[in-house]
Amino acid sequence: MFVEEEIVELQKLQDSFCKVGHVYGVLVDTTLRKVTDFSGGNQAEQYIDDLFDVERQRRLLAQFSDVDGENVVAAVPDVKYLIVRGVALRDGEHRLIGVWMIYALDMDRLEPEALIPSFMECINEAQLDATVGLIEIMARQMYREKVSKTELLDRLEISRLNEVHNANRLHKSEVMTDILKEMEAEDSFARIAESILSSAGAYAEVNECCLLKIEGEDNRVDMVCEWADSEEHSRMMDFGMKRREDMPFMTGRPYTISGDTNVPENFINYFKENGITAAIYLPVNVGEKMAMYICFQMFEGTRKWLVDELTFFNDVKRIIQTTLTKHVTKNSLASSYTALDQILENIGCAVSVFDLDKQAVLYTNEHFERLRVTEKDKDELLSNLMSDEYDVENVHEFYAKQSETWFEVSFSYITWVDGRKVRLATVYDLTKIKQYQKEVERRAGEDYLTGLYNRLKCEEDLEKMIHATVRSADESALLYIDLDDFDHINDAIGHQNGDRLLRKVAETLNSIDGVAGHCYRIGGDEFVILVSSRNFGKLDKILNNIKNVFGKPWFLAGQDYYCTMSMGVVIMPKDGVSVDTLIQRADIALHWAKNQGKNRIEYYNSAQTSNSSERLEMERAMRTAVEQNCEEFEIYYQPLIDLTKEGNQCCGAEALLRWNSKTLGMVMPDKFIPLAEYLGLITIIGKYVMKEAASRCKYWNDFGHPEYKVNVNLSVVQLVQVDIVDVIRGVLMETGINPANLTLEVTESLAVNDMERMQHVLGEIKALGVHVALDDFGTGYSSLNHIRSMPIDVIKIDKCFVGDIGDEGFADAFVNSVSQLAEALDMNVVVEGVEEEVQKQVLDEMNVDMLQGFLFDRPLTRDEFENKYLI
Repeated sequence: MFVEEEIVELQKLQDSFCKVGHVYGVLVDTTLRKVTDFSGGNQAEQYIDDLFDVERQRRLLAQFSDVDGENVVAAVPDVKYLIVRGVALRDGEHRLIGVWMIYALDMDRLEPEALIPSFMECINEAQLDATVGLIEIMARQMYREKVSKTELLDRLEISRLNEVHNANRLHKSEVMTDILKEMEAEDSFARIAESILSSAGAYAEVNECCLLKIEGEDNRVDMVCEWADSEEHSRMMDFGMKRREDMPFMTGRPYTISGDTNVPENFINYFKENGITAAIYLPVNVGEKMAMYICFQMFEGTRKWLVDELTFFNDVKRIIQTTLTKHVTKNSLASSYTALDQILENIGCAVSVFDLDKQAVLYTNEHFERLRVTEKDKDELLSNLMSDEYDVENVHEFYAKQSETWFEVSFSYITWVDGRKVRLATVYDLTKIKQYQKEVERRAGEDYLTGLYNRLKCEEDLEKMIHATVRSADESALLYIDLDDFDHINDAIGHQNGDRLLRKVAETLNSIDGVAGHCYRIGGDEFVILVSSRNFGKLDKILNNIKNVFGKPWFLAGQDYYCTMSMGVVIMPKDGVSVDTLIQRADIALHWAKNQGKNRIEYYNSAQTSNSSERLEMERAMRTAVEQNCEEFEIYYQPLIDLTKEGNQCCGAEALLRWNSKTLGMVMPDKFIPLAEYLGLITIIGKYVMKEAASRCKYWNDFGHPEYKVNVNLSVVQLVQVDIVDVIRGVLMETGINPANLTLEVTESLAVNDMERMQHVLGEIKALGVHVALDDFGTGYSSLNHIRSMPIDVIKIDKCFVGDIGDEGFADAFVNSVSQLAEALDMNVVVEGVEEEVQKQVLDEMNVDMLQGFLFDRPLTRDEFENKYLI
C-alpha cells in the first residue's frame, strides 16, 4: 500500500512534528503493521508500549471508518497522565490507509508518586491537540498534492502546445515595452502617437492605422498622424478635413468589424467608398468627453479579428489616451500629499502606511482611528501590520481578542510622496460578515419555515442510509410526499395560512412512530421521509398512519380545510443505490400517483416512465426538432441591470430558451428540459443555445457595446459530460467572443452535489477566461463555506427572497450577508425576480451589483432586445 518514497516522506513529517511538539508517534496501516519507525527513541517506545499495549492500539484503530468519518479519535488509557490520539491518513478518495498513533505525557495530570523516566518529556493536552491538528492538515495536504501531480502530467502536453503561443506573447510583450517607453518621451503628442502607431501597426500586420481628431464646433475631422505598410495604403495626403457625420463609427463607441461581420448599410457604404475590408475603431476620451478615434484598417484580403488582437489594440488605445491626458494636464496627483490624504480619507476602509525599514507608522486615516477596538488591540494590530512575515499576494485575517473583532487585511507596496518605498495596509472589519456566516451556516441544513431538515441534509442522510443498507444486506425505503392542490389553499386563504399548514404537516409527520428525525422538507409543499432498515418492518404501519393524518381536516383561518397528499415510494436497494436515482424514481412514482387521481400511494415500477402518451408525443416532436438543427428552439434575452453605473444601465442579458414546436405550439422550459435531459438531447440543445447566445453577444460587443455580457444556463447533464470544456472552447473559437463576456450559470444544487468534481470542472472552464455564476442561491443547498471553495465569479440570489425584502428580517439579513461576503471574495451579486420599485430601492442599499426581473423588462426576442438596447 505504501511505496518506499512515501514512507520516507511520512517518516520525515512524523519526526519533524514529534520533535517540535515534544510528542511521540508511529504510523500503522489498517492491519496495525508499522509503516514508520517510532519517533522518540527505543527507550520511549518501550515505555509507551508498556502503558498502551497492542490490544488497546487495535481498539483505537477500530474506531475509524473505512470511508470518510472522523479523522481524529481520542483513546482513554488506564494511566490518566498518558494522552493518546489517533490521526487518520486517507488517500485521494478518502479511504483509510493508515493511522498515526500519537502519545504524550500530560504534566497537568502527573501525580507526585508517578515515576517518570528522565528521557521522557511532558506537555499539556492543549499542546498535544495543536500538534495533532497540524499533523492532520499536513497529511491531508500531502495526499492532495500527490493527486495534483497526476493532473500536472496531463497539463504538460497542453503546455508544450502553448510554446508557439508563448513566443507570440513574448513578441507582443517586447512591442508593448517599446510602446510604453514612448510615453516618457519629451516630444509633442503627435510625434509620440505616430511612433506608437508605427510599432502597433507593424506588429498587428494591419494595412494602415491612424489617429483622427474632431476639430471645432462644426465637427470636422482631421488626421493627427498615420502609419501605413505602403504608400498605396496611406491616406494622409488625401484626407483633408472630413465631416463627422460621414464617418458612421464616430458615435463615441468602439467597433470591431471583421471581414465576415454583418454590418448596417451606412457601414457598408463607407467601407465600399474607402476600399476597407475590415477595421477596428476605438474612441479616445479625455475625462468624460470623446476627443479622438484610433483606426486600425485593412484594405486587402479578409481579416477576422481575434480576442488577443482586440486586447492588444485596447492596450494601445489606453496608452495613447494616458499620453494625451498627461499632455493636457501637468499636475500629478501622486505628488500632492493633500490630494493623497483626501483620497485615502474617502477610500471607504481603514488604511495605514508603514516604513518597514524604520518600523514607523507614516499615516493612518480616520477610518483606522475609528476602529471599534481597545487601545491594546489597536496597538497589537499595528504591530502585526508592520511585521514583514505577511506577504502581499494573499489576504490575511486578524482577530482582536479583547474586542472580539475580526479584520481582513491586504498589503501592497507603493511609492510615498517623498519617493521612498512603503507598505500600505487596507483593513476591513469582517465581524458582521463572520456573524452572518455563522448564522447562515447554522441554517444551511435546516428549513427555516418548518424547522425540519432541508434537501441538503436529506441527500446527506440518504447517502449514509444507502451505504448502511447495502453493507447490511437489508432493505430501507424513501417516501416522497406532495400535498394535493396546495396552491388552491394558498389562493383561498392566503400564503400565511398556507405556511401554517406546512408547519402543521411537518410537526404531525415528524411525530409519527418510526419517522421522527427522518422527515425533510425539500421543496414548497414536498416532503421526504427516510425509513431505515431498522424501521423497515414498520413500513406498512407508517404508510397507514400517514394516510390517516391526511384523512382528517386541518383547522386554518377559523375553520376546517381538507388537504390530501400523493406519495411515491422506492425501496432500496431494489429500486436503486444512488441518491439521484432514488429521488428521481420516487418522483416518477409520485407523479404517477398524481396522474391516477391524487390522494394515493404508488410504489415505483419501471413501466411508469413509458405509459404517458403525452410524453411520447413530446419526445417524438423533440427528436424531430433536434434533427432539424434545433430551428424550433428560440432564445429570449432578459436584460441584466448594472446598479453600479449611473442611470442603472443595461450591461447584458440572460439567454432563456423557449421551444416553439410546430406540432405542440409554445412549450415552456419546465415542461421540456427535464425530458431533454432524460433523453440526452440537452447536450445538443445546450450547445446550440450557447453558440447562438455567444454569437449575438459578439455582435453587441462589435457594435458599440463591448461591456455587454451574456449569461447561459448549463444543465446538469451538460456539465457532467467529459468533453464539456472542449465544447465551450469550441464555441469561443467559432464565435470569436471575448471569453470574459460569457457567463455560464450552474444551479446551486448541482454545484455542491459533487463538490470535488465540480471544483475541478469549473476550474477548467474558468481557465478558458469564461465567468461562472452560481444560480438559484439560497434555495437550501449551500453553506457560505461552499461559496469560498467554489471557483465562481457571480452569485445569483434566488427570487424567492425578493418578495420579502424590506419587511422580513431573514430575507434582508440573507441578501445583505451574501453581498458583503461576495464583496470580500471579489465576486459579483445578482438578484433575480425584482418586480417592484420598493424592492429595487432596498436592494440599492445592500451593495448588490446587478438586478434582473420584470420591473426592468420581460424576456425579449432577439430583435426586440436589440431594437431596445443596442442603440
